[in-house]
Amino acid sequence: MKFSDLIQKDKIFIYENSPTLSKFEILDDILKRTLQDTKYIDFYEPIYHALIEREKAMTTGIGNGISIPHCSSEYVDGVIASLSVFPKNIDFDAMDKLPVNIVVLILISRNNFDIHIKSLASVARFFHNHKRKAKILKSKGIDEIYNIILKE
Repeated sequence: MKFSDLIQKDKIFIYENSPTLSKFEILDDILKRTLQDTKYIDFYEPIYHALIEREKAMTTGIGNGISIPHCSSEYVDGVIASLSVFPKNIDFDAMDKLPVNIVVLILISRNNFDIHIKSLASVARFFHNHKRKAKILKSKGIDEIYNIILKE
């Protein structure tokens, strides 16, 4: 699976100002944006609960400015993902104790372990390229970010 298989153009969010909220409030906002205009918005509450429980079990801030909050849910079919870019660092309790600029949210249907692993691996592979990450952070808009993703 490629990262471009996960992220659709309408699921790229650029935050003009980095929020001064807790990571759980940030996740709330990202999840609402991700579910907006989908059939899953009606299941926001149980999906949010699953996402927060997963985050409380172990941080998804993997380091190097990246966080991959994710969860499985019976209320999701297949995979729904989004990419959020923050202009300034946000505290996400990352494993390396450094702030985060990029959050990739992944929601996966329950008992879909194969897709779960492939989704996480595609994010890790994509952002292993530090030049690509830097280009995304310097991007001026969603179209530019999406074109970077498509050139994977």
